Amino acid sequence: MATMAMALEGTETMHAMVRRRWGRPGDVVELVEIPKPHPADDEVLVRVRASSINRGDFYSLGGAGVLMRPMIGGFRRPNNERIGGDFAGIAEAVGKEVTDVQPGDEVYGARSGAFAEYVSAKTAVARKPANLSFEEAAAVPVGALTALEAIRDHGRLQPGQRVLVNGASGSVGTFAVQIAKALGAAHVTAVCSTRNVERTLSLGADHVIDYTREDYTLGGERCDLIVDIAGNRSWRHNRRVLFPNGTLVLVGMPMGNRLTGPLPRLAGTFLAAHIARRNLKFFICKPNRPNLHFLRELIEDGKLRPAIDRVYSFAEVPDALAAMGEGHVQGKLVVRID
Repeated sequence: MATMAMALEGTETMHAMVRRRWGRPGDVVELVEIPKPHPADDEVLVRVRASSINRGDFYSLGGAGVLMRPMIGGFRRPNNERIGGDFAGIAEAVGKEVTDVQPGDEVYGARSGAFAEYVSAKTAVARKPANLSFEEAAAVPVGALTALEAIRDHGRLQPGQRVLVNGASGSVGTFAVQIAKALGAAHVTAVCSTRNVERTLSLGADHVIDYTREDYTLGGERCDLIVDIAGNRSWRHNRRVLFPNGTLVLVGMPMGNRLTGPLPRLAGTFLAAHIARRNLKFFICKPNRPNLHFLRELIEDGKLRPAIDRVYSFAEVPDALAAMGEGHVQGKLVVRID
């Protein structure tokens, strides 16, 4: 710690949440003082006012399985200590190549290391929706960008088609229901637990299935697109729900065991779909400025809104991450930074 203090002497610093080893949130996540970033020519320096928790933030602690750790970054320990992905705040400085954001603009976006007082962002930062607070805007980026890519880019939803969202009450699912309707789906069925039925209906779902009372794969319903966020049904079960030329977009998977995580289930699903010659898509979200602009337009037009479960203080980030790991979060967990 003395060495770090000497290194920081005479430099601008900020507070940030980090994890320097794998483990549980309460054991490995800590608030430290680190150098404040400076924006490159194509970057925006943002004074972060709020962030939010995504499933990937919990997985970044190593909870997705030992063999998944190299994909996250590092086997024995994390290569990058910074955590967090969503942010909303005020542009403090911009690089000389940035033309669409000015100092003082209220912005939102996605960037690793967002659990901090400042973040320097490049490709995924844009002016935030005018009708959202910082806390509401911070709840949007990764969840809504993932839902948009799943439905529009990989699911290739066409107006008039039928969509089913499995896992409709969480970070991605609440946005998936709304985006499907905004993009012209004729009918959206949402699958969630009993306590989330009313909220999911309020987000625009045409029909809600309570999975504690009914198995959506046995109900006889057919659809053109399944967005499977929960990942708790096999390919064999999901194909019962799809029309012959329908598409399954796999967004999430159960964590599985401590060694392999979701890898065996994921591999088995792809193999079964390949044998059946059916459409299965899996992707890693790629946040970018054009998609953030698109989401802002939907939000300002009243077609999309974040569903927030709870707001935590900056010091409570470990508690928020633990809550995400326990599951059954209703919407987004937001972190107020200032």
